[in-house]
Amino acid sequence: MKSYQEYDINYFQDEDGMFTAEVPAIRGCVAWGKTLREAYHNTVDAIESCLEARAKVAARKPRKPRYAGLNIYRRPIHA
Repeated sequence: MKSYQEYDINYFQDEDGMFTAEVPAIRGCVAWGKTLREAYHNTVDAIESCLEARAKVAARKPRKPRYAGLNIYRRPIHA
């Protein structure tokens, strides 16, 4: 039984040589660095921050919506 979680990290290098790291399992979790090592360390920090923020949001009590409804925009068609 694993006592850890694994997250894949995708790296991309731009034309300036900067590395961008993306974690597909966590939407919006992106980091970058001048070197691959720096990008990795920044990504680890980003993963921890994203997971901490998700835990805080999940711990809050759900609020009832104050209003609910549907809004429709009708755009005229010009012939």
